[in-house]
Amino acid sequence: MKRQLSVCALTELRDGRRLFLLCFVVYCSVYIGRLNLAAVITEITTTGILEKDSAGLISTAFFVVYAAGQLVNGFVSDRMSPFFLIASSLGLSAAANLVMFFAMYTGAPFWCYMLIWAANGVAQSAIYPTLIRIISTVMPEQMQITAGANLFASTAVGTMTSNLLCSAIMKYWSWQFCFLVPALWLGLVAMCWIVFSRFFSAKCVSRVEYTPNSRESGKASVKPKHDLIGPMVMSGAFVMMISIGAFSIVKESITVWSPTLLTEIFSAEPSFTVAISTVIPLAAIFGAMIARFILMNWLHDEMKSISFLYVLVGIGLVLVLTAGMHSIWTMLVLLAVIIVLLTGINTLFMGIIPLRFGRYGIASTITGVLNSISAIGNGVAAYLTGLMAQSGGWNRTIVFWLVLVGVALLVSLLLIRRWMRFKQM
Repeated sequence: MKRQLSVCALTELRDGRRLFLLCFVVYCSVYIGRLNLAAVITEITTTGILEKDSAGLISTAFFVVYAAGQLVNGFVSDRMSPFFLIASSLGLSAAANLVMFFAMYTGAPFWCYMLIWAANGVAQSAIYPTLIRIISTVMPEQMQITAGANLFASTAVGTMTSNLLCSAIMKYWSWQFCFLVPALWLGLVAMCWIVFSRFFSAKCVSRVEYTPNSRESGKASVKPKHDLIGPMVMSGAFVMMISIGAFSIVKESITVWSPTLLTEIFSAEPSFTVAISTVIPLAAIFGAMIARFILMNWLHDEMKSISFLYVLVGIGLVLVLTAGMHSIWTMLVLLAVIIVLLTGINTLFMGIIPLRFGRYGIASTITGVLNSISAIGNGVAAYLTGLMAQSGGWNRTIVFWLVLVGVALLVSLLLIRRWMRFKQM
């Protein structure tokens, strides 16, 4: 039996490209209003506004709320207008940055900073799942996979833009303006979204798509039931979470601890820390490109592509344990390549796999669920890797990463058949 899902989508590729460009700008802007805290945290502590542990707790509050918000807002996004939700989330994030600007200037109590930045986390947690819903339902079907992969490049552009913007502001103005300027920019993007989303809504054409598990087969425009458990069981998404959790720990650990690893093994200069900080955002662009190429031009399946990338990551970690330990340049290149490959896996898990659930009306919900698992892995990674490196050294830590990649690979290989059957339903 099949269920009918009423969809309002664009039909012209030109309109789809314009909508994707707007989505790209939105997600770039999110990072401008998120990473500005990290950029000025040194100023916050050296000026005596907050101690280091308190400043760190503000960032922690953001990510805890962000992870929980992914679950809630992913669910909400599938049940209300995605265009409205993006506009309101951008507006709330702009307001949070604006209030933080005044709080920093006036020297507000610590709990105010926590509350303000947690509100920013709530607002921003709604944006990515909602963008995935828009891509999976509003964009022309032939554009969806490319758009889902390319959206990840906006993280690199947003990260670099935020770093450069904050650097310029701190050089020529007061550091507190690192909250004011993003607030004004996010407000402007919100207004642009409201104006242009009306254009895209007017250009959409209603159609009915048929999906499994329905008692209805002949009536048009049946309201979607948003069944979550059924599609997750059929696709193997519950088991997929094991792979996502393991991969997220490895990715975040390498991203965060690479500069420390280079410093402790090779007594590297601080300049190498800067080099790593530059490679990481650039990796998002190349990782997304590699993932899209493997998927669309070679393996033609998400789980096969993820499994192949896991194999390459495993080989890279083995080389890190052998050849990498003898040369800092070899180590640097290997870590950069591994980060690119891991970003490719992240693109497939978070940018493309959720699109397959759009026909069930739960693309945003699935995005929120998977992103929450990833966020939990990220949260565990920093502490766990630091603990292992301190007690067992970097060799044992890298072996631990290799074991996690092996577990993730095994899970992905076991899911290939189930995932392929799910796509054909």
